Amino acid sequence: MTTTFKLALTATLAAAFAAGVSAKVQTWGDEKFCPRLFKQFGDVVNLPDGLTQDKDGNIYMSAPNLIDKSYAGVVMKRCFKTGKWSVFAAGAISPKTGRGCPMGIEYGPDGNIYYCDNQYFLSKDYASRIMRIVVDPKTKEALRIETVVENIKLANAIRFFEGDLFFTDTYFDLDRKDGVGLGGVYRVPMSDCRTKKVSLMAKPDYKKDPYFVCCTETVALPGRGGDNSGADGLAITDKGDLYFGTFGSGRFYTAKRQGDGSYAPAKLIFEDPARFPCCDGICFDPVKNRILMTDSAINAVHVWDIAKEKAGAGAMAFGELWKNADTDGADGLLDQPCEPLIWKDAKGKRQLVIVNFDMAFPGLINTVNDSIHTLSVIDLD
Repeated sequence: MTTTFKLALTATLAAAFAAGVSAKVQTWGDEKFCPRLFKQFGDVVNLPDGLTQDKDGNIYMSAPNLIDKSYAGVVMKRCFKTGKWSVFAAGAISPKTGRGCPMGIEYGPDGNIYYCDNQYFLSKDYASRIMRIVVDPKTKEALRIETVVENIKLANAIRFFEGDLFFTDTYFDLDRKDGVGLGGVYRVPMSDCRTKKVSLMAKPDYKKDPYFVCCTETVALPGRGGDNSGADGLAITDKGDLYFGTFGSGRFYTAKRQGDGSYAPAKLIFEDPARFPCCDGICFDPVKNRILMTDSAINAVHVWDIAKEKAGAGAMAFGELWKNADTDGADGLLDQPCEPLIWKDAKGKRQLVIVNFDMAFPGLINTVNDSIHTLSVIDLD
């Protein structure tokens, strides 16, 4: 081997090594909050979405599976004791679309599982619903699925507080000259839907709807394909205050619970598209009195400090827990994160389990629907 060839080979290997190093996914944040792989799914899930847990720590995950529609929409269950995943229930089929699309999901105060049947991607004709999976109190198996609320445009997030069911409707689809998209939050008392279905009023009459709470406004951001989608994620504090944000622009709102149980009008408390361009799923952290928000646009988890908000700190209440560049999520890094869940493992350690939605939309750093479908986990304490 000549000296010239040795030098050329050395240079080639050095360049290849450098290329490999530079190809490493860029990250931002304290390494102690670096996400790890929690679960990679095989041939049952191609689009995971929502998370909840029951009193025993079993995790339930919704999967509309819209990337490959040959897969049925399902609700998966992770057994706390064994760590094994299984199909808990298939999504109830919509008579309008012929498909079930479970998304936002929550364990109900009555021991049943509730989820948002988001039919908007298949039909914009008020086809979405809130569904209840009736659970056998002894066997903990699913018995049947029934409709709780209907006539929804895009049912997205769902929560409970003191016997009331709250959910977001992301699109009102009302033509407005300014192009601002409306979304909103609804509240349905459990007493109204325990034995019968509740039907929302059509969107032109949303202000007259007795179940309507408040709305969001979204102006599409540059480079996002005109996306003006409204209220997406929803969190409720231990005081009953609502926090929610818009997917299309990251506008972050709160609606405070009043002494009589009613809600004040929605208040915009943070808007900074450069730092927070997209609010997807959110959850309340009662231990640290904060809201954790996933950002699908920039692969991030943000933090909103409620104490600083109340102290009038303004934008200082906003922070970032973790962010990483585009990736397929195989190593556990965020890949279009959508739903966070605070969960305790077998050792009692608090963790943040995060769904990676991985369904590319215009303007997000995630540009490919990968063949890898994952959940990430971050240690919180």
